Parts: sequence; structure tokens; C-alpha cells
Amino acid sequence: MKAAVLKNWLDLELCDIPMPVPGKDEALVKVKLAGVCGSDIVVYRGKHMTATVPTVLSHEILGTIETLPEGYAGPFKVGQRVLMNPIISCGHCAACKRGLGHVCENLKLLGIHVDGGFAEYTKVGVEKLVAVPDDMPDYVAILSEPFAVGYHVMMTSKIQKGDTVFISGGAAVGLYIAIFARAWGASRVIVSEINEPRRQFVESMGIETINPAQTDAMDLMREVTGGGGFDVVFDTSGAPGPTLMMPDLCRCGGKMMSLNLSGDEYKFVIGKVSFKEQTLIGNRLYTQEEFELGTKFVADNWRELGLDRMVTDRLPLSDIEKALQMMLNGENICKIVINCQE
Repeated sequence: MKAAVLKNWLDLELCDIPMPVPGKDEALVKVKLAGVCGSDIVVYRGKHMTATVPTVLSHEILGTIETLPEGYAGPFKVGQRVLMNPIISCGHCAACKRGLGHVCENLKLLGIHVDGGFAEYTKVGVEKLVAVPDDMPDYVAILSEPFAVGYHVMMTSKIQKGDTVFISGGAAVGLYIAIFARAWGASRVIVSEINEPRRQFVESMGIETINPAQTDAMDLMREVTGGGGFDVVFDTSGAPGPTLMMPDLCRCGGKMMSLNLSGDEYKFVIGKVSFKEQTLIGNRLYTQEEFELGTKFVADNWRELGLDRMVTDRLPLSDIEKALQMMLNGENICKIVINCQE
């Protein structure tokens, strides 16, 4: 089968590899669509702290069930459209025993540690399958995995009705969080995005934005909050400037949420956090329940919120290198989706 294999950092090759062979509790899935995520770029560049090569990238996967385990008597059927939770937890480490399988001490992920979705076929444990509602189009359903990240972030941030929210980075993840924050009742949600076409797109989705090259974030904070600071500050950009500014933008006792997965080191002044008794929380993945709830949010709201517009680029598997370069160069407006059967 055709697959995009990351053979080494910055070395991706579209080639023929053997079909995956499902284990006794796994389904074989014919991949229809696979999303390109910012974390794919972190892995591609060799900046991910745990990724391994060679591997087939992509953990945002939609397909149809090709085979189910022998004797399977569960709810899924061959030919059914499914999404898949890419998390593979060990089930026996301290984190798993505490119900934190999404941060398992031995965690593996499709597309990062084991072969993922930039291929014609992949395999996954049947317990990780999530059904796609019949009335949800493929190019909407593929947004469900990243919306699961957004749902998890809402649960960890505990945004309250009336909160003010500042988000650095208006790429796909920043937009997901902004949409959720509005749905959770935040009184004001502002996205900072320096890529002007991308900022304009976020604005067109009904989200307030600034371009930090034109509007100083600290001046904005003083205008919006009277100098007290935003209730919740998110950094989805991973850039040094926004990361280091988080304590200054956040109020005393407020929350700062980092979605940076890079191993890059920054000189972060932790004393600022202590003096203002702020909370800094890392965010990475989601539980199975949050994955299913993220999917439900997309299914229930995609028409009203125009979420189908978020898939701004549709490319065949043969153009996977082009897709990665678009991400690296900031040429993508929002979500790039790969059709793995073209």
C-alpha cells in the first residue's frame, strides 16, 4: 500500500509498504481522510520529545472499517465510517491507574510512535473507534480529533461564564479553543495571530482578533481588563514571545494553558507566576470520553458555526510533502486534510 513514511527527521518519502496486520483486538481501517496537525510538523522537524522514526505520520484519521476481530460482537460493522482515538496506553502504570491513560507513562500515539494515517490503510484497537453520525460529511467529521483536544482544554481550564480569554496563535488549535471558549460562555475571546490571511480567516469565523505586529498585547490587556489581566491565557503558537508573555497577560490567580509540545528551551521567569499565584497547566491529549464529546460537539454545531469552512486545503496523498511545506511556511489558512485514496 502507499504510505508517507517519515524515515528520519526532515526526510519524508511516499513509498510502498506492507499492509498492516491487525492484532486480535484490532480493526483494519481503510483511510479516507487524514488531517495535518501542527504536532506533525514538530515530529517532522525532530523537535518532538518522544517521537520515533521510521513512522507513518498523522493521528487525525477518518476511514471505513475493513475488518473486525474474529468473533467480534460489538456495535461496529464492516464498512462503517469511523474516527479513531490515536492514544495507546499501557493500562498498568501509575498514570493509567489514576484514570489518566492519555498521559500514560508508556504512552504511544498513532502517527508519532506507531504508524498512523498518511496511508491507504491503518489499524487500531476496536475500543478506540468512534462512530461518525450519518449526516456529518467526511470533511467535517475529520475535525473531531482536534476538537477533542479543544474539549479537553476546556475541562482543564475550567472557563467560567463571563471570563476574559486571550489566545496566542490563530491556527487550527487556537481557533478550536476560541470556538469552545465562546460556547462555554466567556464574555470576551481574543485571538492574537501575526499571519494576516490567517487572522482574517479567524475574524471571518466570528472571533475577535489582533495582529500583534500592529496591536501591542499588553496595551490590549490594559484596555480590556483595566490592567488586571485576562482570566485565562492560552498559548497555542509555541513561539518564545507569546510563551514568555503569558504571566504578564494573566491576572493574579488566573490560569495559563500551554499547548506547546516542542522540546525547545525558553528562559521563563517562574517568579512572575509565584508572585501572582497563577496556575500554569500543560495540555496534550484527551480521554476517550472527551474524544466522543468533541465529536458530538462538531456533529451538533457544525452547520450553525460554519465549521466546514475550517478545512481550507484538500490535497491527495501524493502531495503530502507539499502539505508539510505549507505548514512550515505558514501558507495554510486553517486545516489541511489529505485524501489517502487519491
